[in-house]
Amino acid sequence: MAPVHRALPFLLRICTAIETLFIVEVGPFGAQLAQDARVAWLATGNKSRPDDVLQYVALLAQHIEDHERREAFVAEARKCIHV
Repeated sequence: MAPVHRALPFLLRICTAIETLFIVEVGPFGAQLAQDARVAWLATGNKSRPDDVLQYVALLAQHIEDHERREAFVAEARKCIHV
């Protein structure tokens, strides 16, 4: 049986805010991409620090092809994390 990894509730709230930014950026299909990214992110281990959310942002950002838009998304996401 695969181990179950978790994130602290406040980190999940940050992820939810970032998902909203992501969906606005990529459109409705972004909800499924965000769900898949969250599963992949949690599969890498327990998340207990705000810095851990940067991994999640990177997983989402890879779906934004335009370099400038990707960088703008990452900058906005980092504001949600306060990093």
